[in-house]
Amino acid sequence: MIITESVARIGLLTVFLLLPIGLESSGQAQEKKDPTDQSEIIKQTLSKIRDVERLDTFVQQNNALKEENKKLKADIASINKQIAKLTKDLADQTANLRRQLLQMPTFEVQAKLLGMGGSMALLKTKDKIIRIRNNTEMSVPVADGVWVLMQVKKISKDMIELHFPELERTVYLYD
Repeated sequence: MIITESVARIGLLTVFLLLPIGLESSGQAQEKKDPTDQSEIIKQTLSKIRDVERLDTFVQQNNALKEENKKLKADIASINKQIAKLTKDLADQTANLRRQLLQMPTFEVQAKLLGMGGSMALLKTKDKIIRIRNNTEMSVPVADGVWVLMQVKKISKDMIELHFPELERTVYLYD
């Protein structure tokens, strides 16, 4: 009996000694898994709620950007109109300068032939002689390498009428 009592005491002592170790282990497990801690799902849900709260700010910024975009498009359209106008003005000024810089060729009437079927004349310009007919068009040199269109409007007994459309000039030759 003494052996049985001592075995029983040792068994009880072992149970009491091991019991606090087991309780600590389960207590540590409870500390690791605190039910008040935020889980991943709760964190994601809260993040979405915060994003929705910032949505009003995003909407205001978007509206401001839309207004600014409208203003910039209007500015671009205005600038494009100004560029088109300036381009046209530049082309007009270039044409005017060209007309002013080009000198009219000097013509000298060499001979005229007037008949029932038509009129014809010979004109001398620099070192060239040009044969012209009534109501015809031809290119004539006005400078080195520069030719312009000449329209023969009329050849009569008294005069020859020559029109230069590119230069916007009309020349009357009398003999």
